[in-house]
Parts: sequence; structure tokens; C-alpha cells
Amino acid sequence: MKLIIKDVNYNDKYFSVIIGNRKTYFYLTSRLNKIFLNSLRKGLLVDFEIGKNKRRINAKICYQVAYFNRITDLKTKRDFYNHSKLKSDMLNFLEKNEHYLFIDFEMTLPKYRQKNFKVEILQYGYLLVNKKGETIIENDNYLKTIIQYPPSSRTLGFLSIDKDEYINNHILFKDFYLELKEILETYNPKIVVWGKNDILSLDLAYEIHRLVPITKREDFVDLLKLHRDYFNLANDLGLFKAYETYSLKREEQVHDATYDAKVTKKVFDSFIAYSKNEVYNK
Repeated sequence: MKLIIKDVNYNDKYFSVIIGNRKTYFYLTSRLNKIFLNSLRKGLLVDFEIGKNKRRINAKICYQVAYFNRITDLKTKRDFYNHSKLKSDMLNFLEKNEHYLFIDFEMTLPKYRQKNFKVEILQYGYLLVNKKGETIIENDNYLKTIIQYPPSSRTLGFLSIDKDEYINNHILFKDFYLELKEILETYNPKIVVWGKNDILSLDLAYEIHRLVPITKREDFVDLLKLHRDYFNLANDLGLFKAYETYSLKREEQVHDATYDAKVTKKVFDSFIAYSKNEVYNK
């Protein structure tokens, strides 16, 4: 639907357009509000899809905006937002990197009714690959926790980790830190994760172990966020659901860092292939 904005209510997060000589109102979801509300103004041409929901705001019936395809200033012919260009930019960004580090962490869980809990990484798994998808380095290990040591029975049970195996085989976080540092300095890879939890847990690990951070937010590619933005998803998508969607094959989640890192790579490869087909053959 392509329409010109008549006016915008920034406080209540909706805008109006004229349809059939009548004002019709549309509201933004919380996610769209954060991204687009401040860019909307009277006179802009908006190309958007209508969602299934509607609500009453200020005695007005407002229909939900599912997502925007394009937002254009008719005077300057400049796009404030163009979803097709966004897709192309995503693909170009992902294809220009020489190395990718697919990494996953398994973390501790709080004990039942535990307060003031800080999550710790107790297992990591990763694959370093080149632009051709060839594996250069693959490694995994248990990490010794500090705050919750040994990890609670709830944590070990959820991750299906044997307590004795963990205690006898874990390494220090400092060892992993130096391992990661060498990879970053040697290969300068983009670090591909599924969701922001792995990024946040690594940031917290630096703090817990009193080490200088060796990664920045711009070093990471959040593959979950890319899927959400590319496909205009209203809700987050699980890693194994994404894999199942691409492969049409059900994969059981086993909560193992290396296994999850490999599945992340499979989803990444499938996303690239899908994007190439859509962007280059449209």
C-alpha cells in the first residue's frame, strides 16, 4: 500500500493517511516505533503492509503496520528507507569479508530462586572459515567458572554435561581469551553469532575475569537480527527453526556449543544463497 502521510502523532505512535476521502489511522509496533517513528512526517510517501491487528487509540480505530517497504521524500526523491536496498546492502556486507568465526557459548543457569545472578560461559565452540567456507580452525572446550563453581546441577543437567568430565577437562577463561585474541589478530574475522546473548555473555566474562575486552560490537554479525530485518519478522526466530526452514529437515537442539556453531554456519550459508538468488535475480 502506497500512501502519503497526512499527519503523525508522535506521542501515541500512529499516523494518518487519506483513503477514499477519509482519514485512516495506522499505529506502529514497539519495534517499528524505535526504528521509524522519528523519520515519519507529513507529506512523506510510505509504502507499507498492513498487519492483522487493530486497536483503539484516542477514540480512533488504528490499524497495525506490519512493516515498511519504502519511505520516500517526494520533494527530494530521496529514500529515508528502502527495504530492497537494505537487502542488497546486507548481502554486500556479508560477502566482502575474508574470514568468519562462527562461535557459540553455553552459559550457567541460576539456581532455583537465586537472586543477583551473573551468567558465566562454561563451554565454547567455534569454527574459523575462509571466504570459500573452508574450515581453518575448529575448537571447543569447557571453561572454569568462578562465581558458580562447580556449575549447579540445574546447569549441568540442562546441558547434559557430566560433572566429573567438566571438572577434569575445563581450561581457564584466560586460555580461551588468548586463543581468541590470536585468531582476531591473525585473521581479523567477522564473528557470527545467533542473537545478542553470546555477545553480552562475552562482555560480562571480560568483566568477571578482569581482562581487557578484545572484541567490539562492530566485530560481530548477529545472524538473528539479520533474519529479522531481512524478512521483516515480528518475533525472534530460533536457530534450529531457521535451519529447519531452509533445509526442510528437523534438527534436534542438543545444547552443545560446537554443534550450535556448526548449525549457525549452515544457516549463514543458506541465508547467503537465498539472498543471492533474490537480490541478483529480481
